Amino acid sequence: MRKVYCLFLILAGVTMSLSAQEPLILTEDLAVSLALGQNLSLKSNLLDLESSQESNENSWNVFLPDFSVSGGTTRSEELFTVDSSKDGDSWTVWGSVDASLTLNYAAIQAMDADQLSYDSQSLSYETAKNQLISSVRKQFYYLLANKENLELVKKNLDLAEKRYIQTKTNFENGLASELSVLESRNSYESIRPSYTNTKTSYETQLMSFKNLLGLDLNQEIDVTGSLDTPVLDLDASSLINKFMAKRLDVQSAVKNLDIQENLKEATNFSKRSPSISLSGDWSNYAYDASDLDWNDAVSLTLSLSLPLNGFIPGSEDTLEIKDTVREVEQARLQLQEIMDSAEQDIHTLVMQLEGYLENIEITAFSVELAQKTYEMTESAYEFGTKELLDLEDAQNKLLSANEDLLQSRYSYLSGLIDLEYALNSTLDEIQGES
Repeated sequence: MRKVYCLFLILAGVTMSLSAQEPLILTEDLAVSLALGQNLSLKSNLLDLESSQESNENSWNVFLPDFSVSGGTTRSEELFTVDSSKDGDSWTVWGSVDASLTLNYAAIQAMDADQLSYDSQSLSYETAKNQLISSVRKQFYYLLANKENLELVKKNLDLAEKRYIQTKTNFENGLASELSVLESRNSYESIRPSYTNTKTSYETQLMSFKNLLGLDLNQEIDVTGSLDTPVLDLDASSLINKFMAKRLDVQSAVKNLDIQENLKEATNFSKRSPSISLSGDWSNYAYDASDLDWNDAVSLTLSLSLPLNGFIPGSEDTLEIKDTVREVEQARLQLQEIMDSAEQDIHTLVMQLEGYLENIEITAFSVELAQKTYEMTESAYEFGTKELLDLEDAQNKLLSANEDLLQSRYSYLSGLIDLEYALNSTLDEIQGES
């Protein structure tokens, strides 16, 4: 209840912000909460889960008899009669209540099938929810990285503009040539399209993110957070041993195997086990509608039947039973295939994360080196020992190094999110294992 109440307060606060059309500052947790409460695809999955839950909670209805009520009237007329004293027309009025129930062991299997179906649907919903959370978190950090990149490009543009203004001032004071002014202006103008494209791309990503969260596209939003990367020492074999069974795809495959085994048993019992049928009928009728003289009758029937087609080789029922046996084996093979694929997936993610960490170290060193190179080139340019092209080249290399570092940090964070999803666990749990 506390979580529901907190989510309600969050959504209420967001709604007030939307109504006022104020910029909405999104943190990672707030973005996830909004998506869980408003994403249309997840809502559709929740409806499927509710339907399956209702079927499971009422699975006892296999023991509920089939009831029917019927009634009517019949008019009979004698077309040929010798005795004219008899009335040839008469109306018969009748009504009846019927109940019937057929039971065999397959009914118990049907109740188990409802439970298994609900468990499977629960896993499907959990998978959809975790996929949404992972997608939101990865897009959130992608936006953070691109926001920082936009700031880097803007800073690069501002430096070029400042250099152009300074060179223009120097030219007016006789300290620079007209060619230097043209070169600095060309440098400034050449960066402007890059900034415009980067800004447009960032705004497009924001719009896509609003759609994912179920927000109005006209709502102004901004993201705040950090790209700090927690460094984990991971061992793939240990992670596989501890978390393999927690993976949602493995759990779904196990549940599918249970469903197929239940279906095999249900088919076998329905085709080869005896059934008990119990039916009852109460009827009330009158032969003359003009003079209602009611009569009633009650009948009870109990029968036992045993289907034989399931014991006949080559019969349709026998082939259906054999098909369910093969489907169980297929489900077992599918489970093994998924586990093999999951093991490879975890090994791959761990190797990728190790590579991303190495890239972070390399690109961080490149940024440091590019920063020192730019500062030294700028100083030399001011003293006239370096050309403008040298300074521009150093500035572009610094921007490129910073962008590479941002990409490396985002890739590592994105890989950690993928690992959390793959293991169906949190970083705290994974760190505990590492």
